Formats: sequence, C-alpha cells, structure tokens
Amino acid sequence: MRIEAYSIKEQGGKAEPFFYERKISSREVLVKITHCGIATGDIQGINNDWGDTKFPLVPGHEIIGVIEKVGSAVKDLKIGNRVGVGYQQEACFECPFCKEGNEQFCARQKVIAVDCYGGLAEHIIVDERFAFKLPRKIDAAKSIPLLSSGLTVYSAIVRAKLKKNSAVAVAGIGGLGQLAIRFLHKMGHSVSAFSHSPEKKDMIIQLGATYIDSSNLNNLTDHDKEFDFILSTLNVEFNLDLYLKMLKPQGKLGLVAQPLNKLSLNAGLLYDYAQRTIFGSYTGSRKNMKIMLAFSAKNAIESKVDVLPFAEMNKAIEIVKAGKTLKRIVLENQK
Repeated sequence: MRIEAYSIKEQGGKAEPFFYERKISSREVLVKITHCGIATGDIQGINNDWGDTKFPLVPGHEIIGVIEKVGSAVKDLKIGNRVGVGYQQEACFECPFCKEGNEQFCARQKVIAVDCYGGLAEHIIVDERFAFKLPRKIDAAKSIPLLSSGLTVYSAIVRAKLKKNSAVAVAGIGGLGQLAIRFLHKMGHSVSAFSHSPEKKDMIIQLGATYIDSSNLNNLTDHDKEFDFILSTLNVEFNLDLYLKMLKPQGKLGLVAQPLNKLSLNAGLLYDYAQRTIFGSYTGSRKNMKIMLAFSAKNAIESKVDVLPFAEMNKAIEIVKAGKTLKRIVLENQK
C-alpha cells in the first residue's frame, strides 16, 4: 500500500511530500491520521541531536486517528475505532522484557524516527498492540500529548511509588512538565514547580502547583530536604547537586530528559546521612499507557494546545524550534 506522508530528507531540513510502500500484516491495523503532535522530541529528531535519526524522517510520535482496515488476526480493534499511537510501534513479545510486560525495553522494538515512520502522514500502519483505543471523554487535539509526553511522565511517577500527600516538585515546565504537574496534583500530592520563566507563573498556579523561581540558584537553598520526589524534564544543563540537596534523606530524583552534555554529580549527596535515589524512566509499557489514558479521561487531564492544519506543518515545526509558546502544537488533518 502507498502511504502518503511528509518527510525531512536531511538534518535540519523542511517537511516535503513523500511516500513509502507498506503492507498490512495479520496483527496490524491501518489508521487514518486525524491529529499529529509536533513536540520537542520531533525537533531533536529533525536536528539529529542524539545521532540516531534515520533520514528521510517522517516525524510525529503523538498520533490519533481512526482505523480503516484491520489484519486477519486482529482481535481487539475494529474498523471505525478511534485510537492513539505513541513513540513505540513494535516489540517482539517473546523476550523476557516483553513477557514481563515491559515491552519498552525490548531489544527488537521499533520506534519512530529511528526504525520507522511517524504521524506526519495521511495514514500509519501499526501493530494493533500499540494502537490504543481512546476513551470517549478524551478530546483528540487537547489529549494528543498524552500519547508520548503523558506516558513518559506518568510512568516515572508510578515508578517513584509515592506515599499519599507527598511533597513533590517538577523541574522544567514545558510539555512534559505541565502534564506531570497535572498528574501529581490529581493524585493528591503537594506540588511545586521549578521554572526560570516568570511568565509561566500564572499557568503553573492554574495547573495546581506552587511556582519556584529557578533562575536564582541561591533561592533554591531555601528548599533543602523539602521534597520526597523531584521529576526533572530538563533538557538543558542544570546543577544536579542542588536538586539532590532539596530531596529528603530518602527522596528520589527521576529523570525523563537530559541535556546533550554530561552532568556532574557529588556522589556523597546520595549516601552521606541519606539514602537518596536517582532513576531514569524511558517512555512506558502498554499497561502504563492504558492506565494513564483511563486516569486522564476520569480526571480531565489534557494540554493547552494550538491547532494548525497539516498544510502548516513547517510553520508548526518552526514554532516548536523557537520554544516561545506555552502551548503544545497539534496538526489537524482536515482531509
């Protein structure tokens, strides 16, 4: 089958018309794409920041659409179902990780930008096990960031195993951070947010968090040993030691993003009169995705978005590159 799409043909390039051939296997579904998010992760792929982008690149790892065809062995989805597709499209379902329900660690997985094409297209063909039926309450445009950003931060929060009414904080209030605040607030925790952007203060308060100005590092010492958990979504350089000092002796620091350059660490902050923990969290499992979507529908968790037509895809890419919008950018296919 011919898939009409739009690709970036070289590092830093613009989206241009493109097509590729793809057959539907027995466990796959054909999805007519209605919405595609353009996020920081897509820009990192376009710029080949991590050195693993395969060009031509069809970006877009947050996708919502409607199933038009199903393979002969598809069990749980039907033509007409509205589904969401995220960063991961395939796994082997045979390795120990897959059998444990941790498909996101499968060595044979396929992910957008590295192994397969994304959602900046008319259609996408994907394994039915990575096409997630969406609750009716979920609005396509406002909820599309849940498919990647939402899954990533939700999985990290779950891994932290927080006690009720924990003191928590989020560092970096972009797309990931905004959803993290929403999840933590709806879970009943006391949430603070570190940001160096005063213009985000009102938005942070509306999301349910206390604003902490992180542009002045001296201010952060006032919060030493205050938090049970800090989630960092920062992809710029930051002082790791300062954030560790703000954790209680058994506090946890979760990382779901990183700057391009390495961070330094005073290892003594982990064990000197403390048992602090640093952990990373990479996307999430299919189980996490289903639970997160249900939680989001129940608690009306969604993002503030600007919706543009597919025809303005290059404008959307430039907006995200500039990083000057507080809203998520979503492309809507009006065909």
